[in-house]
Amino acid sequence: MAKKPNVFGLSAWVTVGFALFFWATVTWFVVHSPDWMLSYFIPAKQVSLFWVHGLFAITLITAGLSGHTLTAAFLQRSNVPGAIGCLIAGALIWIGLWVLTLDRYMVVGTYAEFLSGRAQPLQQSAITGAMNIVGVIQGLVGVGLLAWIFTKGRSLRAR
Repeated sequence: MAKKPNVFGLSAWVTVGFALFFWATVTWFVVHSPDWMLSYFIPAKQVSLFWVHGLFAITLITAGLSGHTLTAAFLQRSNVPGAIGCLIAGALIWIGLWVLTLDRYMVVGTYAEFLSGRAQPLQQSAITGAMNIVGVIQGLVGVGLLAWIFTKGRSLRAR
């Protein structure tokens, strides 16, 4: 009986690594704009940001590994439509979350400032420069990891 490759191979570890990298890169925003990071759903002063940010890391890892594992299992079974469906489902969830919270992320301030309508537009806030830098770094690392996985996978198949 032939065995399929382990779905928790190199790409799974890269997924976990990128989730943790993403988590680490947003830590600055947790410290400097905690109410903004919580989308003004609850005042940051009412929760332990240490535990909330730790839970965020676990959530990122779980979501990343879930999508990765489903996609890998579909691909191993030559079910390309299933893999594409998994990708589309993940993208729709991501887009849906953005749609639900975009108005909250477009202003920066405290919980009280947000509720009173006095939060500053994102483009005029002190975090805009950091957001641009972090976004570029996240994008470059993400594309670099995808390219590495792709070329590494090709060399493994060629053997």
